[in-house]
Order: sequence, then structure tokens, then C-alpha cells
Amino acid sequence: MAPVWEALSMVRMAGMSATALHTSPPPFDSGWLPVSGGHRLYYEQRGLPEGIPALILHGGPGSGCSPVMAGFFDPERYRVILLDQRGAGKSLPAGCREENTTPALIDDIEVLRRHLGIDRWLVVGGSWGATLGILYAAAHPGQLSGLLLRNPFLARAADLDWFFGGARQRHPEAWRFWAALGAPEAPGAMLPWLGECFRCAPPSELVAHVAAWYVWECALAKIPSRSLSQADSDVLQLRYRLQLHYFRHACFIAEGGLLAAAERIAAVNVPIHVVQGLADHVCPASATAVLLEQLPNADCTWVEAVGHDPYAPAMQTATLGLVDSFAALGRFTP
Repeated sequence: MAPVWEALSMVRMAGMSATALHTSPPPFDSGWLPVSGGHRLYYEQRGLPEGIPALILHGGPGSGCSPVMAGFFDPERYRVILLDQRGAGKSLPAGCREENTTPALIDDIEVLRRHLGIDRWLVVGGSWGATLGILYAAAHPGQLSGLLLRNPFLARAADLDWFFGGARQRHPEAWRFWAALGAPEAPGAMLPWLGECFRCAPPSELVAHVAAWYVWECALAKIPSRSLSQADSDVLQLRYRLQLHYFRHACFIAEGGLLAAAERIAAVNVPIHVVQGLADHVCPASATAVLLEQLPNADCTWVEAVGHDPYAPAMQTATLGLVDSFAALGRFTP
């Protein structure tokens, strides 16, 4: 799951009370890293080359990173690494679904760490990025200095069923866009239907499906939607095709696999913190409560009246405080 509205979020904050993001300098290093399957991953490093290494894992799957994400980190204390996952952002080939799986993404993270010569790093991820953060931590616990997760996505069948139709009673106005296209209401039926739509229909006929998906996720995220330009629609269509690839394969994670991974990292001796918007219907707080049962060593900050938007004023302020406290104290202090 991913915030496709990042640029809009910053605009809506104008005049609202929030702790300001740091001004991130231009990258001091960037490039494309060759990995398996012919993929080339775009990455960039910002901030202080000798600073605390912090890896940002974006959402989606398929959303890509934004330079704005680096603004959560003090550039005089952090070495911030932004990585575009396979097929996402500036990574090449764009939108490629071949050899694009969750285990491959976890391997890519470790390839990047070794390429950059980093021993241990703080891993930060929201939504789908939090999913990857947990799986990476379970696979490579010795490479962590800390783990900060926002509104984590648990990648269970129930989570996918909730997003793809299960939440329609809570958001009837947004659902009517899907209903007008003939979306099925039976549990588990919407993903196969969407997959067939995106497989058979030409791109020109998918504009309404893209718009309905966008309006739907904004409603569940508690973020206003806007009219999409053709360029917006083209970008989202590429991204949604990649998301469908993952979601129709259960995110390449065994049922309950994320919770099992969380249980394995419960004994890892590094700071772990979860920050969750209580109004989020993309990755609901009830799912995070289940995750925390498997992470007794993790602390959690619950943010009232905030959905899935990382740049909502209260969420932004909470995240900045946690990141600053880790730099100053080596632990997360709300």
C-alpha cells in the first residue's frame, strides 16, 4: 500500500501547524545498481556522508521514493539512503514485473548495503515499506541499528480483502466509482476481476479504473482526492499494474508470514518503534495491534485523527521527534 498523493500532502499542509521537515541538500551520491533479473535499481544518498546510515523503504509496491522523504532526517546527523524498488521510481526497466518478487526485494536491500559499505543501518518504512522492513530485519538482524515502522501493512488475505471491497460499507461514496464499473462485492473476487481488466483492456480504456482506484485509496487513507491529468493517470496505471502483480500473488509472502517474521525479530536487541494513524483504513490500527502482539520489545505511538498520510501535521511531527531522538539518544523517544 502506498501514498500516491505525496506531492498533494505537502500542499495541503500550508498554514497548518506541524513541525517543519528538514531542508535536504542535493544527493552527494546517486546511481543505478545492477541486480538479478536485469533490473537496475536507482538509489541516492543525502545528508552527511559520515552520518548515521538510514535506509528509507517506500510503499506500494511500486511507488518509488521522493526527495521529500529525506526531510524527516537532520542532514547534519544522518546519511539518508533512498532506494527505488524493482520497477518503481527511477529504477529500470520501469514497471517491470519479471523477476519482481518480495524475496528479490529483500535480497536487493542487502546488495545495496554491501555496495555502499555500510555495516548497520536504521531501516525506516511505511505501509508496504514497513512490510519489507520487517522481512529484512528477520533475514538480516545483524545489519540493523534500529527499525522504525509507520502504518504497517501485514499482507494477509484479510488485509487485501479489506482494501479491495471489504471497506465499502465504511466508504460508500468512494465505492460507487467501483460499482459503476461492475466491481464484484464477494470476498476475494475484486482482485481477479481487476487483474482481468488490466490484462485485457487497452490503456485508453483503463482511465476510469485508475481514477476509481485512486479515489478509493484516498478515501481509505483519509486524504482528499483531486482530478487526475492524463500524465497522472499514466503514472498510476503503471504503478497499479505492478501492485496487482504483487497482490494477486499474495505479495509473495506465505499467509501469516509477516507475523512469523515479526516474532523472529522480537529478540533482536535494537530499538523498534511503530507509529500508527488511528484513522487509517488502508492499514488499520487493528492490524497494527495484532503486529505488536508479536513484537513485545517494540514501542508504539498512536496518532489520533490521522490516516495513511505521512505528511499529515501530527504524523509528521511524531515521526520527526522519533528520528531526532534516535540520532541523539540511540533510541526512539516519543
